[in-house]
Amino acid sequence: MKWAFIDYENVGGLGKIDLSRYEQIVVFLGAKQSRLDFGIEKYNSPINLITVQIKSIQSNNLDFHLSYYLGKYDQKADKDIIFEVITNDNGFSPLISHLNLNGRCCKQIKHMTAAASTQKLLVALTKSSDEQRPKTVSSLKNHIASQLKLQGNEVAIQGQLNKLLQEKKIILNGELVEYQC
Repeated sequence: MKWAFIDYENVGGLGKIDLSRYEQIVVFLGAKQSRLDFGIEKYNSPINLITVQIKSIQSNNLDFHLSYYLGKYDQKADKDIIFEVITNDNGFSPLISHLNLNGRCCKQIKHMTAAASTQKLLVALTKSSDEQRPKTVSSLKNHIASQLKLQGNEVAIQGQLNKLLQEKKIILNGELVEYQC
């Protein structure tokens, strides 16, 4: 039996995850994420899904909430239930190790396609001259949508923007974008 804890802000969508593998799913949404994208997958049976919407925007806020719920559910769930943390964020490794040392089978599942998408985006941005790079957040979002074929998928676009911020490839100065790559 497996439970999933999904860093939706980091993963950017549920379409790449087989939700039918899990008895319980807890999805953590960032403050600016207003809906879930399930992709084109259709499920034949009900999915036990809980969403945790983060209310405020702060660095690592979603990660702290996810960590809190991991601890909370570790106390409630039978020890034979496996926890899978679905995120590309490496910051969970010490917590996952700690849970394993204390008797909970817990592992991290990464979706490398998100990382590969970010890498593709970085290659496109670094090949562009400074004058050709998007100068505002809205133009950068349009660029992300165009480069990664994400038109209409605001959650995935925001996820890629967040990844660029987390990796310190860009800095936002109000609506203006400053490049560090």
